[in-house]
Amino acid sequence: MPEKLFGQIRIVTCLAGILFGSYAYSATIEQQREWYEQAQAALEEKDNNAYQVLRNKLDSYPLVPYLDYRQFNQSLSEKTPAQVDDFVNKYESLPFSTTVRSRYLSYLASSQRWREFVAMQPRPPKGQVMQCHYYYAKSELGKEATAWSGTRKLWLTGNSLNDACDPLLEKWEKAGKRTDGLILDRMLLVYGKGNKSLLEYLDKQLSGSKAKKAGDTVLDLFDKPQGVADFAKRSKVTPFNQSLTEQAYKRLVRRDVREAVSQYPRTVEGQHLTASRRQALADYTASRLMATDDAGLQQWRDKVLAKSKNTSLLERRVRQSMREDDWKGVELWVKRLPAKAKQTERWRFWQARLAAMAGDQQAADKQYRALLGTRNFYSAAAATVLGEPITYPVKKASDTAQVKKQFGTTLARIKELVAQDKFLDANREWHYLLRNVNKRQAVALASYASASKWHHLAVQATISGRLWDHIPLRFPVAHKWWFDFFSKKRDLPVTTMMALARQESAMNVEARSPVGARGLMQLMPATARETAKKLGRNYQGKDSLFDPGVNIRLGSGYLKMMLERYDNNRIFAFAAYNAGPSRVTRWREQTDGRLDAYAFIEAIPFNETRGYVQNILMFEVYYGNLTGVKVPLLKPNELATKY
Repeated sequence: MPEKLFGQIRIVTCLAGILFGSYAYSATIEQQREWYEQAQAALEEKDNNAYQVLRNKLDSYPLVPYLDYRQFNQSLSEKTPAQVDDFVNKYESLPFSTTVRSRYLSYLASSQRWREFVAMQPRPPKGQVMQCHYYYAKSELGKEATAWSGTRKLWLTGNSLNDACDPLLEKWEKAGKRTDGLILDRMLLVYGKGNKSLLEYLDKQLSGSKAKKAGDTVLDLFDKPQGVADFAKRSKVTPFNQSLTEQAYKRLVRRDVREAVSQYPRTVEGQHLTASRRQALADYTASRLMATDDAGLQQWRDKVLAKSKNTSLLERRVRQSMREDDWKGVELWVKRLPAKAKQTERWRFWQARLAAMAGDQQAADKQYRALLGTRNFYSAAAATVLGEPITYPVKKASDTAQVKKQFGTTLARIKELVAQDKFLDANREWHYLLRNVNKRQAVALASYASASKWHHLAVQATISGRLWDHIPLRFPVAHKWWFDFFSKKRDLPVTTMMALARQESAMNVEARSPVGARGLMQLMPATARETAKKLGRNYQGKDSLFDPGVNIRLGSGYLKMMLERYDNNRIFAFAAYNAGPSRVTRWREQTDGRLDAYAFIEAIPFNETRGYVQNILMFEVYYGNLTGVKVPLLKPNELATKY
């Protein structure tokens, strides 16, 4: 062979080695990303040769496990249980490992490979559908006792069962295990859920004449719960009749509470209900009478509440007295709270207020001082009353070297997912990582996320690890350029906007609520559209709300409108941002200018809104300290307002 030709062949061979071998390790991250996208496309087109060439160049790329997952998933039905177990074990640190296992189990079930199903899933799984497959598999393998016991538990629900459970239920019925008694027991559960169509379906499944008569009674009381007292009096005392009486009475309460009160004595006496069951029905009724104007119903409500041990209900009664400016009532109902509730910061603060109202300022100040120094709204409120600085414990971030070493591969994947704006996958990986870490590791991971500017992931780590005193990690000073810009434009404090965004989204730009609110300040698309119109801006659609600049522009605009509407009163503005201006108007009409700021906040009827307002006020204190701008819990105009 001529020497020149030999040299050319050697050069070509070296180039091929670079292209298909070692070059992958020296390739730029941009090149690896391009190969990754091409590999995904090859998988979708089922071009295995092209895929394998690309895959061979990507061993060092952080997201390559996702390619392996997609390739493995494409041929999942061809895998053996051992191959699936090997794959799941190899990638057990990734969220999709559980997905692969679940999909393979579903495939085994659809293929009726029950022995392999149980071998892979030896214990009862989570989830209704998978449980139905599991117990069906047990029945097919001769383990009827286990199968029928599990089926019975699945059957006894007030909700509809998935269609995937039909084969199991049919087999259970053929085995004679679905009795009229179990059908009636389920009818009681369905009654409580208010599903009439399912009730009627179950009624048709009854076979015995006695059972059919009971089923007809259930349906009759569903349509006419006002017959509950008569039913209770004329019917034999049995567990079934007692339960039906309770369900029918509750339905009557929801329909006509006044009629329910009149029927209460005959109802509970007719079925000889125990004292605890009578009190539970009385509490249920009283909960519907909290704001009644009827003097007779108020008297009945308070009589039954005097015997109640239901903390939530008694706290509602305290707040009702506050709304009515009835401080003797507040004192009475606070005293009736269970001892554990009275020792919470909330009710210790109000016991101090009551002592001050009674003229015992020395006792009040002592109680206030006992609350100081904790990370709590009521501690900050006590400091404000006393004119003391607001103090709370603050812990510092920890060294991240150990978690970088321990979880380096996972953190590299998350870094690459964030870099590619694959936030959903990044969040999923982060949550999966946090499942089994200890508190020390959670602090280090939160610190790592904070240093990486993964703001909402840092917050999630503090929540997962219950790191309540790690204030700098819990309250990231994020997107500051945008907040500073719109602070000047709107004449709004940066701390106010940051506190609201932290409450709304935990600083997650991609946050979306079940009802459709989006982005940092959780704007509903309709609100964003209307706000943009008022600001003279073009609304670019709901997906634009994931842009921090757009979201803060419109969110700060809406918040400014709320503050202007309420004379710069944050209490009203925050409550309106959460619950809507119409509810704030109604609550103000109820209190009619008789309360101070603390009492109005406490008297907010919605637990969510009350906590929301308290949180943001406290969060603004935190952000003030973090940014070097001292912010009071309540501003002078808010303290001076009559609510």
